[in-house]
Amino acid sequence: MLLELLTYYLIAINFATFAAFGIDKARAENGQWRISEGTLLLMATVGGWPGAWAGRWAFRHKTRKQSFNEGLRVATIAPMGIATFAYFMVPTLFETEEARAERLAVEASVYYAGCNQVRAAGKAPLHRGEPGYRIGMDGDGDGTACEDYY
Repeated sequence: MLLELLTYYLIAINFATFAAFGIDKARAENGQWRISEGTLLLMATVGGWPGAWAGRWAFRHKTRKQSFNEGLRVATIAPMGIATFAYFMVPTLFETEEARAERLAVEASVYYAGCNQVRAAGKAPLHRGEPGYRIGMDGDGDGTACEDYY
């Protein structure tokens, strides 16, 4: 459900961003009030960066202004960095309820009193989703429990 909504959102924001570039280009040619650069960059930052680059290319708009181009590069890279961070730091963010229930069942299928017992069984380190893994043994919350520290 969340992934489906995210997909619809990204389609809509990219269409709107592409259209905004076209509208701004038409207004620039006719000497009318323009869409502010800040608005165009905000639309790119909140997920519309592919639409912004496509609109920039299709309408040959905002290609010479260096400060805008730098802003568009940042608006492209920043969301990618945030998404990458979220993907690796919050791996269960896009997990469905069924997948979560299955993962928790697998983790609960084996119980270890602590990391010493895991190491004695030769199962260390335990990773999220493996039998015996639990948050209580994952001291740094990175999805790996009973890891060796050197």
